[in-house]
Amino acid sequence: MKTIHERVQKKIGPTAKVVIPIIGAVIVVAGAVAYICMKLADEMRYHEKWKDYDECGWH
Repeated sequence: MKTIHERVQKKIGPTAKVVIPIIGAVIVVAGAVAYICMKLADEMRYHEKWKDYDECGWH
């Protein structure tokens, strides 16, 4: 009788052991890039909003 590990390994196969971590890494990198882009856009929007007040000393 085969163990659960052997049955799962046969279903998944060696290709999935390579593909799944790569997909996970791509998702993590895409999330990090999206976060950085959102932070930069927020920072640019903030500075654009307050740029007129730089000369008057309010900001």
